Amino acid sequence: MMQAFLLLCDSAQPDLATGKIHMLGAGWSVTGPAVPPMTIAVFLRLSWDEASSPHEFSLDLVDDDGKPVTALSQEGDRPIQFSGNIGLDNAAQAAADENLRKIGLQSSFTVNVPPPPLNPGCHYKWIFTVDDRELSSIPFSIRPLPEN
Repeated sequence: MMQAFLLLCDSAQPDLATGKIHMLGAGWSVTGPAVPPMTIAVFLRLSWDEASSPHEFSLDLVDDDGKPVTALSQEGDRPIQFSGNIGLDNAAQAAADENLRKIGLQSSFTVNVPPPPLNPGCHYKWIFTVDDRELSSIPFSIRPLPEN
């Protein structure tokens, strides 16, 4: 059964050769009040059978009410969302020996996010879905503006 885990970082870099993620400022849940860029590290575990076909994923930012957070783009206001496909090609499937197949496949990737338009004193959540099924989420808060 597919599983996922999300971690918020100041920055992170995937190491494609090893599958590791090198992180700075990892594991925070409160930031701001000025919202800096952030990186979401996504750790995914799936069986080799699950990996043999492509799966659509999305990473969506929602507010405290569960409504999508939007940002201005060339097309107007758009939800802040990152999406793609997960799966192995046939050559990778064939190269996996029996020992690897017993432990399943662990995959990881990062999503770099420029400073999103978030409000001080509010709460938000990143939601990771695969094939329209929520696998993981990570809530975080923006500090309120200091009182003068």
